[in-house]
Amino acid sequence: MNLDHQKGHSLDELIQNLAETITWCSSRPQPWAPMASFRSVDIAPEFGSNDRKSWVDSVAKQRRRRLGSRKHSLPGTIYARSEGRLLTYFPDESLACGVAEVVTGGFLSINNVPPWDTWVAYLHEDERTAYLVSWVPGKMTEILDSGIDANPEECFGWADLRRPHLVESLAASGLKITLE
Repeated sequence: MNLDHQKGHSLDELIQNLAETITWCSSRPQPWAPMASFRSVDIAPEFGSNDRKSWVDSVAKQRRRRLGSRKHSLPGTIYARSEGRLLTYFPDESLACGVAEVVTGGFLSINNVPPWDTWVAYLHEDERTAYLVSWVPGKMTEILDSGIDANPEECFGWADLRRPHLVESLAASGLKITLE
C-alpha cells in the first residue's frame, strides 16, 4: 500500500494511534450518547490550517498526553463485531446532507465527520484518494451500519469494505481485524 507520508500518516502511525484511540474510547462514560460521548473538549482538534493530517495529529497528541506515558498496544486480532471496527471517511465526497447525523443520533456530524475522539489517521494514497480512518467501538457499529445505509453519497464506510487493501496491510503488519 503506497501512502504519501508528507500529506498523510504512515501505517506505523496508524497502528500506534489506533492502540491509543481504542484505549481512549473505551474510557468514555457509558452508556454512550452518540452526539456527546466522543467529542471530548480536552482533545478537540486544532483547526489552525487546512491540513487534515495536522488536525488528526493535534487530536492524537492531546489524547496521548491525557492517556499518560504508558505504552498502549494492540492484540494480534481485533474482533470487529464485539470490539470495534475501522471506519473510512472521504471528506471530498461528502455532500453534507445531514441524513447520517440524524440516523446515527449525532455520532456523525452534519458533514458526515466521525467524532474526533475516534480519529486514528488521515491517509493519503494518491491525488484522488485521501481519507480519515476512525475507530468505532463495537457497541456503536450497528448505529453506524444504519448511517452507512442511509448516506446517499457513500462518503464513509467500513474499512474492510471500502479499503480492503488497508486491512490487508494491517494484517501483514501483525494486526488482524476480523468480523468474527
